[in-house]
Amino acid sequence: MNEAEFVSIDRCPLCASRIATEHGIPGANLYSEKLAELLHLDERQLLLDHANWQCNDCGLIYKRRWFPSSLIRELFRSAVAMHPKGWDTVLDRFSAAGFERAVRFWATALDQQQDAEVRRGERELLSILDSITTPVGFEPAAVAMAVERSDVATLQALAPAITASIAEPAMFKRFTGFRSRALWEYLQMRTGGFSAYAEMGCPLWGLLTLAVESGCRATYLQRDEPNYWGPACMSGGVRCLDRLLADRTIASAPWSGSDVQPVIGLFQYLDHLRAPGRFLQQLFSKADSAAIIVDGIDAPVAIQHVTGWTDASFAFAARAFGRRLHDDFDAIRPSGNRLYLLIPER
Repeated sequence: MNEAEFVSIDRCPLCASRIATEHGIPGANLYSEKLAELLHLDERQLLLDHANWQCNDCGLIYKRRWFPSSLIRELFRSAVAMHPKGWDTVLDRFSAAGFERAVRFWATALDQQQDAEVRRGERELLSILDSITTPVGFEPAAVAMAVERSDVATLQALAPAITASIAEPAMFKRFTGFRSRALWEYLQMRTGGFSAYAEMGCPLWGLLTLAVESGCRATYLQRDEPNYWGPACMSGGVRCLDRLLADRTIASAPWSGSDVQPVIGLFQYLDHLRAPGRFLQQLFSKADSAAIIVDGIDAPVAIQHVTGWTDASFAFAARAFGRRLHDDFDAIRPSGNRLYLLIPER
């Protein structure tokens, strides 16, 4: 791909400051692997070329070099067309049978020396391990070490204790997403209550079905975004959005023509956007309040995320758009996520 096609971001995409400090190199993951394949580049060099920078004025973390929209669209329409964390909230992968399948898949990939499949198996096994709330009869660190060392025999020996420990998955992690009664009640309490709720981003892992159960009018907002999953996201021939809308209790509306909503939820969506400041301006013309979940900043911002959000950057956004900021939903913090709720000033 021609170097000229890459995007240079020379100003902070939130406050437009030019002053920033380097903030670390993204770690390798599925998305860096696929981007390197698409670009025919060494993965490590790809990561070095897309360092994170932190704005000295508002605290936003962002990449100064970004990918062409055509490449990003290809990443999310073909290379990683299925959103793994979204579908994992509705498929039977966090179970004893799911763990046993993952072990068999990983062991077969090791035996056949299929490097990409080995890494996929490692990710799935470690995700299951990370969602076990009460491990009994094994040490999670020992399991992680066995996976890291490709030690199939040790993992198989620990498998009975691991499968016996699989019950309800940890909240706000891979297999539960953000469908939480505690989160719903927090939003109702902090906003003063609402009878309509809208959401955008992944259709499968949010609060829309809980909104319907609570008697709220629920709407999924459709917005085309190159750097996010879209119509190609499906499992078993079923599109994720079709699964959400199948029972006709949840409405859908285009982002461009949607009505003003009391609350709009955006869960791990804002950090995918190249122009978040402009998007937030649109958002607060369509929503009284916004419930925004992002990754906590305890590691370099991942390669597939344009931005990373700090307390300071949300405080700046709240001031810029005339909102009061609440970030005291502590139940979500152990998962590594953060909730920032921006409500009207009163």
